[in-house]
Amino acid sequence: MIILIGPSASGKTEVVKYLVNNYGYTKLVTNTTREKRIGEIDGKDYNFITKEDFLSKLKNNEFFEYVEYNSNFYGTLKKDITKEKVVILEPKGYQAYRHSSLEGIVSFYLDTRDDIRFERMLKRGDKEEKIKERIDSDGIIFNRESIDGVDYILNSNDLTVPELAIEIDKLYRQAFKK
Repeated sequence: MIILIGPSASGKTEVVKYLVNNYGYTKLVTNTTREKRIGEIDGKDYNFITKEDFLSKLKNNEFFEYVEYNSNFYGTLKKDITKEKVVILEPKGYQAYRHSSLEGIVSFYLDTRDDIRFERMLKRGDKEEKIKERIDSDGIIFNRESIDGVDYILNSNDLTVPELAIEIDKLYRQAFKK
């Protein structure tokens, strides 16, 4: 399983799409209580569920990991975890995988400068006030300590989505060569 970690607008979603469309990976669709963004599809980008439904699944111990981020819940259902998938996680969610006994996991942190992230969020239609809040929040959440144990840190400032995907696929496959 490939795990991608990175702050808002670091390129995670686009890299996942590229890996799925060009390398045959399957996206592990996580659950969230946040509102859909323009162009997102329920069941493809996320499983968009109500906070009540999320809390019910949490109470029933259905989640392998979950996190509250920007006042919304995100989580991976235990039943959805399989090899040859790619998933986007926040640092707390990643730590659940890191400290588990699951095998076949390679993790990547997409490191991106704040000014580049700001421009990407503007281009996707986010409001400037929200962008500033997310960048400030991400500065706390995505610190070096929170990504401790990540297998690879990739600088996504100047790399294209295809270049990032090629590097991730190459490193993932190298990890399991015998």
